[in-house]
Amino acid sequence: MITNNTTTAKPWMSELWTWADDFGISEKDLPRNEAHLLAITELEICSDQITELPESIGYLHNLTHLALNCKALERLPESIGQLSQLERLTITSDEVKQLPESFARLISLSSLNIPTHLSNQLPTTLMDKCRNENETLHIERMAFTSLYSPLEKNYGLSFFGFVLISDDWNEKALIDLKFKAVLDFLLVLQTTEQTIDDFDVVDGVIICKPDEVQKIINMFETTFDYSVVSVDFRDVREAINFAKPAKFIQASALKVSESDKVFSQIIDQIPEDITINAIMFQAESNRRLTLDELRIASDTIDKMDIDDKYVFYNAEVVDKPEHCWMGMIYMIG
Repeated sequence: MITNNTTTAKPWMSELWTWADDFGISEKDLPRNEAHLLAITELEICSDQITELPESIGYLHNLTHLALNCKALERLPESIGQLSQLERLTITSDEVKQLPESFARLISLSSLNIPTHLSNQLPTTLMDKCRNENETLHIERMAFTSLYSPLEKNYGLSFFGFVLISDDWNEKALIDLKFKAVLDFLLVLQTTEQTIDDFDVVDGVIICKPDEVQKIINMFETTFDYSVVSVDFRDVREAINFAKPAKFIQASALKVSESDKVFSQIIDQIPEDITINAIMFQAESNRRLTLDELRIASDTIDKMDIDDKYVFYNAEVVDKPEHCWMGMIYMIG
């Protein structure tokens, strides 16, 4: 129920209060008093029925934090660009397909938690904030890993970016990719005999087969996902940036009970006359490996005398019948 005297309220306020009443938004969240409404700095809207916001929300000029926890939300009002003080914005709905043009005016934003497909639509003004070391715009839901092609017109944002040497990237194109996609890491996958020059823009090269590309990307996704595990990415950068290309190897078996044999097959693929400076190791099985099963791998890797900060382990449980797979990326000093 509207508790404010709407006869003295501005038309946009009456519209906003009526909308709030229709969707059961409490007076605590959205004040029905004119002075209190104009003064609010934080607004969280939670509803499963809301599909769009009224244009009048753009008059809340003092908002610094707006959280739209509305899973059915389909569009944002053009007036959202009037929220010039907005610093934090959260949108949980995947139904919003397009950002309004006025989004470019939200230049005070420092934190964005929006669906990945919307992050890839950010206007130039906000993308420049991502790229500028003197400004901060934290994007929480951008892709963690992406494989790029030089034929793409627009590069989606990502933390780890991957490219194939066989796609004939040149240095200018790689610099452009790293800048536009705001990549923290750019890794090149060598799937043929074709090599690439030692470009400064590239953080590392990994030798693999064409059908192993997705496995490598998945390893980075699950091993380094900072929303799940704590990782010092300075160590990751040092680990993958050795002078020689890294090498990917893998092995599998139909039974988890044969995990020791699978790991032996992995080790047998490593040449004896090399010095390994860093390792990424992942085990994938249909059940959790026991400590004894994991110890076979950890004890062997320990004997390689690699600095602990350059050893990255991950074990995944997958929904597959009787499955055991192991993969390793080793970096040569």
